[in-house]
Amino acid sequence: MPLAGTSSSGNFAVATTSQRTLKDLRTKRKGQPVFVVGHVPERKEQEAAFELFNERLAVVKFSDGVLLGYDPTELLLPTDIDDSGVAYFEIRRCRTCDQYFPLTLEEADAEPERVDCPACTA
Repeated sequence: MPLAGTSSSGNFAVATTSQRTLKDLRTKRKGQPVFVVGHVPERKEQEAAFELFNERLAVVKFSDGVLLGYDPTELLLPTDIDDSGVAYFEIRRCRTCDQYFPLTLEEADAEPERVDCPACTA
């Protein structure tokens, strides 16, 4: 059973054009900030931290200590992490398929802002 590892850079990952969800990351780092868009209504649209993999689920920890398992595709990466380690999420809903997706730092700063997810624009 794979557990959390460290990224090659030693830092937490942020959304890039090729990596926008926890599933996209080759190596997951314990403590990685994520934005939950998963199946538990009372936890939807909250921030959490990745803990480890349990079977095929990513276990995340919420600020109140609750641990829940999610499909890694339901966990979005932050747009930016500042020098003090605070994660910032720029999450948008695709106007075509109605799914959430995170903007990259470049997309968040761009004019006009992206309105369709990468899958719908491909």
